[in-house]
Amino acid sequence: MKMFKSLGAIVFLLGVAWAQKPADQGDQKRSSATDSRSSARPPELKTQTYKGTLMDASCAGASRETSRGKASAADRSQGCSVSANTKEFALRTDSETLRFDSVGNARAEEAIKNKKKWGNDAAAGKPIRAKVIANANGDKLTVMSIN
Repeated sequence: MKMFKSLGAIVFLLGVAWAQKPADQGDQKRSSATDSRSSARPPELKTQTYKGTLMDASCAGASRETSRGKASAADRSQGCSVSANTKEFALRTDSETLRFDSVGNARAEEAIKNKKKWGNDAAAGKPIRAKVIANANGDKLTVMSIN
């Protein structure tokens, strides 16, 4: 009788040990599914500082070309100056023109109203140099701040 009890206890313990193995495999399956979901996330946006000239986005993409095929800074900004009536903004850097998102447009408009020098430059049709902290998404900037 003792032998059957011992044998029963061994079988019971083996059953418990064997039952644990599929649960562990299930956890591994869940963690691999979690890993595949986390790798499917879009890459994190990096906040960067951009320096350039504020432009009216309605014409910031159009520019006259010089004989070498590149527009000079004066040609690029001609006709695209920011005014008090500008509602959509872009930033012309040395290499590209980046349009602002809706929040960036509101922040740029507010900055022109609040910064006396910028307001005066906009009224005179002079270029406004700005430093923008933003995330780029293609040719569009998600603006955090503008100085």
